[in-house]
Amino acid sequence: MDEVQEDKGVVRTYDTFKGFGFIRREKGRDVFFYYDDIEDQEQGLIVGDLVKFEVRKAAKGPRGYKVVRID
Repeated sequence: MDEVQEDKGVVRTYDTFKGFGFIRREKGRDVFFYYDDIEDQEQGLIVGDLVKFEVRKAAKGPRGYKVVRID
């Protein structure tokens, strides 16, 4: 089973048309995420949002799941 870690970061890029983006973490590699990984899709995300998320290893690097904006 994949190791799951919880982390926080800032949305570095997010392309709503393509449906994916990257989150910059304080430590470690940036994390890739898809639109479907955003918990509150109606609220959405914009560049600069502070978020919390789960990180799992993926074929091309860390992947973010259950991405939630922190107010």
